[in-house]
Formats: sequence, structure tokens, C-alpha cells
Amino acid sequence: MAYEKKPGDIAIFKEKNKTNDRAPDWKGDLITPSGEKLQIALWLKSDTMLAGKVEPPRQREERQQEVSPPRDQPREAFTADLDDEIPF
Repeated sequence: MAYEKKPGDIAIFKEKNKTNDRAPDWKGDLITPSGEKLQIALWLKSDTMLAGKVEPPRQREERQQEVSPPRDQPREAFTADLDDEIPF
């Protein structure tokens, strides 16, 4: 039977595959007494201290398709087709 989190529960795990030096050393989540799920990120600051933040889960943004000119078309010709007006 899988562990089912209840309001007030917290779970934190050591990050084994840090992607960079600024990534958290520990990550996890908690469920507030009202049922809201929050993410936790902790960094090891010394032998006796962890520091971190608690925030709402980040929504994965749909990756915006980057607009770039086709390889066979010069950049100038591509940008000339844009009809955007910037008001400043």
C-alpha cells in the first residue's frame, strides 16, 4: 500500500542529482492543515544549519516555441515580416 499524505504531513529527500551548484541539497513537499500542497527547497549552510524556502508548486509552463528564421532565409528578411509595434 502506498503512503498517502495527510494534512500536516511533510516529506523531504536528499537531492542526489543536483543539476548545478545553486540547486537545493534537499527537496520535498508538505500539505498544510488546510490541504494546500507546498514545495520545500533546502540548502545545507553549515554542519548544523539548513536554510530554505517554501512556495506553491510551480506550474510547468508550456514551452513557448521559439521563433527563428528558417535556415535558408536571411534574418533581415524574417524580421521584416513581423508586424509588431512597440509603444515606446
